[in-house]
Amino acid sequence: MALSGKTVKTKATVENYAARNYKIEAYQIAPKISYVFSRNASWDLFYEYQNKENLIGSLETLKQTRLGTSFSYASEKKLTMSGEFSLYQNKFTGNELSPVAFQMLEGLQPGKNLIWRLLIQKNLTQYLDVNVNYQGRKSETSQTIHTGSVQLRAYF
Repeated sequence: MALSGKTVKTKATVENYAARNYKIEAYQIAPKISYVFSRNASWDLFYEYQNKENLIGSLETLKQTRLGTSFSYASEKKLTMSGEFSLYQNKFTGNELSPVAFQMLEGLQPGKNLIWRLLIQKNLTQYLDVNVNYQGRKSETSQTIHTGSVQLRAYF
C-alpha cells in the first residue's frame, strides 16, 4: 500500500490574449494498493482526488476523482505487457471551452470519462523488437476514441 500527495502551481501569461492567462493552484492525494503475484507480475488498485482552482480571470474550479486498476507482466520469453483502466469524475465550474479549462481538465471532458490502455512489447530476435500500443477513451458527450500504433525496431 502506498499513499502519495502533491501540490502544484501553474501559471501562464499571454500579453495579447487575456483569456489564455491563468494561475492554477492544485493539490492531489493518491492512495494505491498493489499486489505482487511474482517477480514478473503485479496488479494495482488506485484512487486519486485532485482539487484545482484558477486564481485569476473567471475563477474556474475542478474537483476530480479517479478510480482505476493497472497491471504489469514480464515473461521469461522477453514479452512484457502493461495495461490500465481508469474512471474519471470531473466536476468543473467555468467555461468548458476555454484554454484554462483544457489545462485544468488535461484534455478530458467535464462529467464521467473512461480511459484505458494496453502496451505489449516483444523481443522477436536479439536485434528486433515489436511494440503494440492501444489507447481508448470515452466521455459522456463523445463517442469512443481508439488510438493505436505498432512499432518495429531493429538494432544494428
